[in-house]
Amino acid sequence: SNLIRDLLGEWEEPSTDERKVESASISAVVQFRAAASCLDTKYPFTHAFGLADSRENCIDSSQKLFLRLCKANPSSGILKFDTIALVAAGKKSEKLDEAVIRDLIGVFRPTRTGELTMLEFVKSVDTVYKDLRVLRASIVNAKKMNSASQRIMDIAFYFVISCIVLPGLGVDPIALFGGLTTLVVGIAFMIGGASSTYFEGLILILVRKPYDIGDRIAISGVEDDVCDTGSAGWIVKDLDLSSTTVIFATTGEEATYSNGSLASSRIINHNRSPKAMVNFPMKFSIETSKDTIATFVKALKQYVKERPREWLSFSACRLVGVDPDDGSVEYNIMLQHRESWQQIGALLTSKADVQLYACELSREMSMMKE
Repeated sequence: SNLIRDLLGEWEEPSTDERKVESASISAVVQFRAAASCLDTKYPFTHAFGLADSRENCIDSSQKLFLRLCKANPSSGILKFDTIALVAAGKKSEKLDEAVIRDLIGVFRPTRTGELTMLEFVKSVDTVYKDLRVLRASIVNAKKMNSASQRIMDIAFYFVISCIVLPGLGVDPIALFGGLTTLVVGIAFMIGGASSTYFEGLILILVRKPYDIGDRIAISGVEDDVCDTGSAGWIVKDLDLSSTTVIFATTGEEATYSNGSLASSRIINHNRSPKAMVNFPMKFSIETSKDTIATFVKALKQYVKERPREWLSFSACRLVGVDPDDGSVEYNIMLQHRESWQQIGALLTSKADVQLYACELSREMSMMKE
């Protein structure tokens, strides 16, 4: 069955979940406020974990916790995932919750033998810590956006109330506002274009919501081609109703866009994108046999299987070009990474490692063109 599945290739089931938007209950609001208050404490992972008010303290506490969990066999430097599962279950629990176990596996990503090194353990905790800080920044920014939206709604509300109250006071609102028609028309011609752009920006931020604080985004024209090795990204630093501030991930340069200018652009959100597909070309000698290619692919699949923290699956190895004059054939190798393009640093490191392994393997198997 595994052979048939490999031959058929990977396929992802389409989502059929129907998410109903319901008004939040009082208890849900109270629970959210209680959970959000935990983000401001010095011990977001409880006092048993240790101090985690900064990334440095979080890393130190993670290392100490790892050593405590390895107390039974400290010299090995390896933590069994069973230990984490038992600690999470607690003393009173007779049966492990399968949902909790799946969540823990998703966080820590142990090897297929259920082992974790200190570096892998600390990396997993560090990822959760960064997600908490980004969540906190998003909550603060959401409050700011809600306040700005409320001010706009207040202006519209008071205008409507004025139109209703003025007739009761014996004032004709049409005559009152009609006298300002000339001034209003002049102002409308003056700021009409800017107002239209500003309104498009409001729709982008309040309705479409294509990104949040901390997201890595790529901005381009809707008809521009997309790079198959990943688009250069900007990290969203701050946003309000009129503008978005971003930082270029490679150089650290900061830029500001007006939201209206982004309304007609194609915005690729790396954080909301699915697991990244990584591909790279390999050139072999034209005399390389089909069996040798199959052995090469099998070794690559084994490489991916042994690194569950990095790779999700081996997707394809396809012939994309033949050059008889040069005496070479070109294959495109495609792998699916565990992370999205948001974690581009981890992606590039994993890609470099697998490319180096593929080159060394092809050289050992005498597949390279001489």
